[in-house]
Amino acid sequence: MSTSWRRLFEMVRFSDIKEIRDKTTPKDTVPPRGGDAGQVRLSDAQFSELSKKVDLMPEEIGAERDSSDVAVLYEKLTRSAKDIQEKVTSDQGIVPSPILADFHAVIDRGLIQPLFEHAMSKSGDWKDVSIHSVEVTLASLMVGKGMGYDKKKLLELALAAFLENVGMYRIPEGILQKPTKLETEEIDRIREHPEIGAKILSRLGDRYEWLAEVALQVHERADGSGYPRGLKGSEISEVASIVGLVDTYVAMIRKRPYRERILQPDAIRFILKDAKVQFPTKILKAFLNSISLFPFNTHVKLNNKSVGRVISTDRNHPLRPTVEVLYDGLGNKPERREIVRLSDNPLLYIVETVDERDLT
Repeated sequence: MSTSWRRLFEMVRFSDIKEIRDKTTPKDTVPPRGGDAGQVRLSDAQFSELSKKVDLMPEEIGAERDSSDVAVLYEKLTRSAKDIQEKVTSDQGIVPSPILADFHAVIDRGLIQPLFEHAMSKSGDWKDVSIHSVEVTLASLMVGKGMGYDKKKLLELALAAFLENVGMYRIPEGILQKPTKLETEEIDRIREHPEIGAKILSRLGDRYEWLAEVALQVHERADGSGYPRGLKGSEISEVASIVGLVDTYVAMIRKRPYRERILQPDAIRFILKDAKVQFPTKILKAFLNSISLFPFNTHVKLNNKSVGRVISTDRNHPLRPTVEVLYDGLGNKPERREIVRLSDNPLLYIVETVDERDLT
């Protein structure tokens, strides 16, 4: 972790997260370390016993599976997003019904979480704005599901998230992919995309008029600091607030031409520090419960110096996910697969996140 992001990581206290969640169980509290902060608390024998293969919970099995159905459906969604991009850039009409049909299948087959995890396991292409739309949509559905949305509301949320960024397809690539600091005029041009998108979506007719309004509001913030109209509080729709929060998160965790990507836990901490006044508490709670502080596929270091990858999260214990051990405390790969459910092992806990690029 870089020095600047380590400072950010330390700046956002776990108490900030607890305040948003309303309650945190004792198991979620990192135990006092005492003595040498780098001390290994467990012997190799103890750790071997703790990390014996465990029976995965049903949700963990879902997170683990690399279903061909999920991969195929993900590719279908990315093709659909690219098709929308091509239509917008060539000034052709958009048809919402195929998009709704795709997400109808996603919801009916219970594939929201597997698809989200599949998307997060990929490196992401910062040059492809359409991929960003797919990722934002899947993450938004995770939050919507966490808020108890029924099928109809989930479909509306999916369609809004999938299309809210269409205005960005009209921004020149030279601006979007510029590797250096943007000029004021270029920033102003990018800030035009909500209004451009709303104009494009308004062509869909009265039935989808609400989509244009969502596109206009995604970058508005509850404290009035957003754009283009400086709306506040209840003036912003709930759907726009969900998509706006998720859009911020996904943009942070993916590489951009002017910066490297930000580790997922660092991005979540940053959002929770700055977003208390920018988004409704209800949505922040659902975001934290659904995405987790240590999301799927995050690489972490444990207090015994071993390094692992998060393969499942626990809503009741957000700081204690299930981890697959990749390297033991000496830096060696395990001879057999080792899985540790931290919620069942109070002697083990996460001390920091690790950039997987540093593991190669």
